[in-house]
Amino acid sequence: ESLSVHLSSSVKDLRILAQKSFGQSFLKLITPEGHALVDSLGSLQTAGIQDGDHLIAIALQARVAATSKAFALFGYGGDKIITWGHPSCGGDFPGLPGIQQLQAVQASAAAFAAVLADGSVATW
Repeated sequence: ESLSVHLSSSVKDLRILAQKSFGQSFLKLITPEGHALVDSLGSLQTAGIQDGDHLIAIALQARVAATSKAFALFGYGGDKIITWGHPSCGGDFPGLPGIQQLQAVQASAAAFAAVLADGSVATW
């Protein structure tokens, strides 16, 4: 399928368009050189995308982690976590600016921890 956006659009804009177009919530976009577009806030032009480039959209398998009263849905290598459930048990994920390349989400009885590709850990 062919999608068109302006080069000044963000990677996030293209990802959202692709998600809607393909009916997939968790996608990774790959450049013609084989690099993942991970800076969601950066422009396509800044990411080195040129007019007429063909990107590959890879559907990421959704995974679930659970505390005693909340759930977290995420895609390995993605940049989005969806939570629901009791707020005091992690069901109120505040969102993290710049979250990229999720490697894992682990749960305890009442909290979650997300491990990112750079080795950092976010908890809630």
